[in-house]
Amino acid sequence: MTNDSKKRPPDPFGDDEGVLDIRCRPALTDDLPQVAFLAAGLLNRIFGQTMGPAGWEIQEILQDALKTRLRFDCTWVMLEGNTVIGMIDLETVETRRLNGIPLPRALANELDLMEKIEGAGLLPLLVHEPAPDEVHQALVALLPGSRGEGRGTLLLMHGAFWARAQGKDWMTAWARKEDGFLPVYERRGYFVEKEVVTEGSDGSEKWVLLKRPISSPAHKILRMKEKEG
Repeated sequence: MTNDSKKRPPDPFGDDEGVLDIRCRPALTDDLPQVAFLAAGLLNRIFGQTMGPAGWEIQEILQDALKTRLRFDCTWVMLEGNTVIGMIDLETVETRRLNGIPLPRALANELDLMEKIEGAGLLPLLVHEPAPDEVHQALVALLPGSRGEGRGTLLLMHGAFWARAQGKDWMTAWARKEDGFLPVYERRGYFVEKEVVTEGSDGSEKWVLLKRPISSPAHKILRMKEKEG
């Protein structure tokens, strides 16, 4: 065995074709086109019936909205090698004040869709106001081929690390109740804070506001509520 082989970590795929190279970091200017692409795909799945196909116009709007967020490191990317495969966008009362409205709301305003979105019952997803002790995950997205191998959990972990660095106690996120990603949140300690029903051309859907304690005081509060309940 050579010295190089001793130093290399084990190949997770067992075929010796290379070591999985995944990392997370704050988004940079060069990342904006790919981050906007990921965000547009996610927003199209949520608001597609009201905003139409996620074309170049939508991606350009999102890139403009993302530029101010780079100053505060509240949008993170996941890279495999040098390729952006995922993103997470985070909101606090402080970033809301400094950055203005979040990405989904900025897009809806630019496309003049607020009335349609409100009519579909989706408004809570756009107007959620983070509490002073909370970080809200406005967007979490992965490339389709990058799902199902723990990468989404890693993104959520980095969101929690960032939230703790801001001195916050809770993480929140909206999720479709029947979505296959809901178990990922539940495994990470999220619970349902409230539920809303939306109406679309394909019928009604249930959305839940998920919440997770990330500090000792928050865990104590949750344990007290569980005992009282």
